Amino acid sequence: MKKFLNFLFSFPFMGFLLLILAFSMAIATFVESSYGTEAAQGVIYKSLWFELILLLLAVNLSVNFIRYKMYTRQRIAVGLFHLSFIIILIGAGITRYISFEGVMHIREGQSSDFILSSDDYLTIKSGEQTVSNTVLFSELSYKGFDEKITIDGQKIRVKSVGFIKNAVRTVMDHPTGAELIDFVVSAGQGRENFVFAKGNQIDLGSLVVGYEVPNADIQFFSKGDSLFLISDRALEIRSMTGGEAVPVNANDTLAVMPMNLYAIDNYMLIVKNFHPKAVIRVAKDASGNAIEDAVILEVTDGSNKQVVNVFGRHGMKGEPFATTVGNTKLEFTYGADPIYLPFALKLVEFQLEKYPGSDSPASFASELVLLDSERNVSRNERVFMNNTLNYRGFKFFQSSYDQDEKGTILSVNADQLGTIVTYIGYFLLGLGFILALFSKTSYFHRLIGRLNEYSKTTVSLVFLLLLLNVGQASANSSEIAGIPQIDSELIKDFSGLWVQGPDGRIEPVSTLASEVLRKVTRKSDFYGRSAEEVMLGLHLYPELWRNVSLVKVSNDELKEMLGVTEGRVPLTSFFDNNGNYKLIEPVKAAYAKAPAFRNMLEKEIINVDERVNICFMVINGDMFALFPGPAKEDKWLATGGTPVGLSSQDSLFVNRGFELLKESVKGNGELNGRQILEAIANYQAKFGAEYLPTETHKKTEAFYNQINPFKRLFPVYLLVGFVLLIVSFVNIFRQKSMGSKMRIVFTSLIGLGFLFHTAGLAMRWYIAGHAPWSNGYESMVYVAWAAMLAGLIFGRKYPMVLATAAMLSGITLFVAHLNWMNPEITQLVPVLNSYWLMIHVAIITASYGFLGLSAFIGMLVLVLFSISNAQNSKNVKGFVHQLTAISEMSVTIGLYMLTIGTFLGGVWANESWGRYWGWDAKETWALITVVIYSFIAHMRLIPSLKGIFNYTIASVLGFASVLMTYFGVNYYLSGLHSYGRGSVDSVHWSVFVIIAVIAGLMLISNFKQKNLEFEN
Repeated sequence: MKKFLNFLFSFPFMGFLLLILAFSMAIATFVESSYGTEAAQGVIYKSLWFELILLLLAVNLSVNFIRYKMYTRQRIAVGLFHLSFIIILIGAGITRYISFEGVMHIREGQSSDFILSSDDYLTIKSGEQTVSNTVLFSELSYKGFDEKITIDGQKIRVKSVGFIKNAVRTVMDHPTGAELIDFVVSAGQGRENFVFAKGNQIDLGSLVVGYEVPNADIQFFSKGDSLFLISDRALEIRSMTGGEAVPVNANDTLAVMPMNLYAIDNYMLIVKNFHPKAVIRVAKDASGNAIEDAVILEVTDGSNKQVVNVFGRHGMKGEPFATTVGNTKLEFTYGADPIYLPFALKLVEFQLEKYPGSDSPASFASELVLLDSERNVSRNERVFMNNTLNYRGFKFFQSSYDQDEKGTILSVNADQLGTIVTYIGYFLLGLGFILALFSKTSYFHRLIGRLNEYSKTTVSLVFLLLLLNVGQASANSSEIAGIPQIDSELIKDFSGLWVQGPDGRIEPVSTLASEVLRKVTRKSDFYGRSAEEVMLGLHLYPELWRNVSLVKVSNDELKEMLGVTEGRVPLTSFFDNNGNYKLIEPVKAAYAKAPAFRNMLEKEIINVDERVNICFMVINGDMFALFPGPAKEDKWLATGGTPVGLSSQDSLFVNRGFELLKESVKGNGELNGRQILEAIANYQAKFGAEYLPTETHKKTEAFYNQINPFKRLFPVYLLVGFVLLIVSFVNIFRQKSMGSKMRIVFTSLIGLGFLFHTAGLAMRWYIAGHAPWSNGYESMVYVAWAAMLAGLIFGRKYPMVLATAAMLSGITLFVAHLNWMNPEITQLVPVLNSYWLMIHVAIITASYGFLGLSAFIGMLVLVLFSISNAQNSKNVKGFVHQLTAISEMSVTIGLYMLTIGTFLGGVWANESWGRYWGWDAKETWALITVVIYSFIAHMRLIPSLKGIFNYTIASVLGFASVLMTYFGVNYYLSGLHSYGRGSVDSVHWSVFVIIAVIAGLMLISNFKQKNLEFEN
């Protein structure tokens, strides 16, 4: 028993649990992507064995906390953050088993005093007897319900035998079937189809529809083969063929007729069919658009057996289904349960604020009245994104809204105790990490001492590089030799105008032109002509530009379809001799497929079709939305648009202004082109003065577009880093250290690049109006910045570290500028418009830089192992010890930042939408990375795994979890988070080459370090 307990509380068992935990969570994310959230929850996250792993980790941690006296003054720093994990797990347990959450839906002018639970329930009712159990059904976990109940002395067994996600009901006439109604209800929140048997009803919120059930607002009943309805409130009958609406008084009996619509309050009810004898068949909807699922139950009383299909949906109130087994009448319900509150909320008004001239929501809010008769409270409240309502232990968050913008959806939780305990854990976690970095007794401080011991024993240029034009024209510039060039001063004036981009963002024309050119050609300039000149020229001289190889086509099959071989294709190549668009049928076929099932060719067809359409939007002038409307919310008009609410003079200018510019440039107009552009600028100032960005903002964005800072920077990082790395390796073989002057030169060059990098981030922050890490491109740029910062921190005395950091930053920026990354400055969706975004994403993304540095150092150490021999082994060992110590320090800081950032993400989620952990793929992979690097950090405490070589291998392989967290989730798995969103077709072949090279390097270095008997 003692041996078992010693093993249970040992570091090796702790390491085993960490790896099993990480592996289980990784599998769960793929289960979620394929089968849905409920499947991942049922099979893994909420399973008993998964909770047992967490419990064993908590016990192991608690025992070692006491065994190693982490509560003492000397170890309090390390003890605090280890204790915090125990407290966080306790808080999670309270949230999981004691607290609850749900959703409240309210229409304008109405009130609600209940929420629908986030947990699903399967309820069995017979007379006054009710049995209700929490269930978690999915296509992988459908056997979780098996209940035996006794009703009037009769034993009934009910067990789940199947589950169909996205189920559709098909009604089939059958001689032994029952009466069924097939009808549709349409409301502000959408349209739903229902199939009812006798005894069924549905609660739509403010309207209950039933088929011969008591207390329904609309009651169906049948007589013979005819169907009737009676309503407890007045309604109108409208014919689908037109005509006047016929009012009907409350409690009047109506014969249900085909082609009639029954309007009551905000609802519209249409009976599609009445079947006197029919059965319901259940099938899976292949499109995935069905609004309900089906639980298949086997019901038996010992002598009679019946299979029952019960319909419902996670998070929605269930629809009762009545049946009879033997002589026992049963009613089944599957779905969310109503939880009644001791107060009510009334929705006075739902408010949706959009970005100027756009349909994209900037923010949405609910104007509420809190009504509590128990405490005599009646007061106004306002709930909006990132601003919650707290009352009597309940917390309300603005979650969503109805399609007609007349109703609100609030998420609600009652988790005061769990939140307090968890937040205490978060606080101790952060405090412990900070103290551990500065405590003289911590392992991090010992690493600093060890590094110092190893050390004892063993600007105009950069700016020239930054201003180099790294892009080279790859096509024949003779194609545009005959196209007139546009006056540079006119182009300058044109680029300074404001325009509304396709996403609704108001930006300088220079920004839109850059986005258009990059989208169409995948280049930042074209044959030496600026993006603005290309865009304006395409509009002014379409007959000439049609023959220029503009549109980027990457797929060889598509090139063959178009009859071309080059990488860029003229617009004329997309049409046959009769003027027919060659891609019209392939585009239809590609869009007909679900995105997940499109192949490489179909994805490229869609992308190329978009590029062609953009070209024609420029040619037709639709892309030049230069004219704001009289109201802030009006969408900006393109040339030739139809203005509303403008004076006749302004309307004429909107219709003709850009056409006058066209005539002027071609030499046919009476006015100077620059005068026309000035008039457009004055028009914009007249109608957009209230919300247009400042002139400084415009100049900053134009300058940012002109210098394209990060694309110019990555060659500098790569070149300087590569040269510094070569010099460092040469010094190893020469067994000499680098001179101080040379070290200062390299450090200065990289330092100037880092300042340029920082300035670029600052400009982007100012231009966008939010922290520059809200999408894939921005976060890559920020990771590169953090990696370079880590290199400057650790590499002041160690050129190899500085070189490695520069190479890593350069490669990261290079990847950010590949074709599938989108560098556009975008507007934030409402939930991301939060200071928690800046804090959480800044910390967690910066951690990737430190962890990336440790991985690159690890590869450098493997190279040193591989080139070591009897002559240079002593020198190599000195470098290896230094680099390993720096790598461990980088892992420590990276792990601290990643852990704090991950749990701050929990705070962001809790303050924004009411739950601090939801097992979303993004947050789960962040936690997996925390777990993996926790294992790496503790490998030195496991006898069979400690040592420099094992640590080096782990630091390289561990970075795969970071890559999965960033790229895998954002580009291959489903996730709620949008700050790194993007799309990519498949894994590039170069990835497999890199994996093969790293694997080969590991094998060679393992052989060499064994032969040399390298000391760990």
